[in-house]
Amino acid sequence: MRLILRAIAAVGVLLALGAGSAGAAPDVSGSTNFVEPGGFYTAVKSFEVYSPTNLTNPLPLAGNYTYLYTITNTAGSFSCLIGFDQEVPAGSVTAAGFIPGAGVAPSATTIGTVSVEWDWITPTLCPGQTSEQLFVHSPYGPGMVNDRIVSVSDEFALDTTGLCIGPSIPPEVIGEPIACTIGFWKNRADGKQGTLQWFPGGDFDAVVNAAVALSSGIFTDAADLLFYLKSKGPRSILVRAKQQLAATLLNLAAGDLFPDNQKCKLFEGNSITTNACGSGITVGVAVSDGKVDLLGDVCDQHAAHECFGDLNNGIGVVQ
Repeated sequence: MRLILRAIAAVGVLLALGAGSAGAAPDVSGSTNFVEPGGFYTAVKSFEVYSPTNLTNPLPLAGNYTYLYTITNTAGSFSCLIGFDQEVPAGSVTAAGFIPGAGVAPSATTIGTVSVEWDWITPTLCPGQTSEQLFVHSPYGPGMVNDRIVSVSDEFALDTTGLCIGPSIPPEVIGEPIACTIGFWKNRADGKQGTLQWFPGGDFDAVVNAAVALSSGIFTDAADLLFYLKSKGPRSILVRAKQQLAATLLNLAAGDLFPDNQKCKLFEGNSITTNACGSGITVGVAVSDGKVDLLGDVCDQHAAHECFGDLNNGIGVVQ
């Protein structure tokens, strides 16, 4: 029989403005204790939050807050830790992973629809050990979110929940939506005359790279995104949906990087009155749902294609 124990840990969140590790000054920092009620372990989660404009950010990504975490399984614990989960608003996470260093690296990082999960399967995170520095990139500002740390002892799974700082508050910047179609983005990628005045020099590369980061791994790199963007001829609905998604993410990336630009921009906080994505939702929610649909059956992929197409044509999208 598998026994799962849950309890709300005593929350000891310590906020320190302008304090941080050597060479860095996070906007917010502190720690939270997770005390397993049966006494099997005490874990300490330390955190730092850097705003998009913080020049000391050790892992910056344009338009995103950087959340850094370390999990320490204290020396007095009796069991090893195998997982850390963090709840997040739907569609709020741009990227997540860990920074290689001297700690115990997670064996896997999973970005779900409403959570991020780090697993330590081989090796586990045992008493006296500290994890590598875990990171989350998100345009959402810091607030209180639900966390869960999981341990294993023989046949028992022992998990402890608590509250800590994580992505919570939607982006405040909601500019005028001026989306561009796949046709414009294809011409800009090909350097066609009449498009080069938009995102000149290295700005276009920055937009493409930011779009890749927003894809949640759907596009592996800039070349992959541009391959789908430029696809043509008879194609599967999945390829056509990815083409529309590429344009949508380019519009979102342009809005994040160049919010005052007068062409090709969308914002996660823009509202949708009604279109193929739904009614009364935000662009951020629509894009998150569309990414999930890409992993579904052909009907789901058709839905994603229609949704991204409406976003790129500005149908039903308002400030």
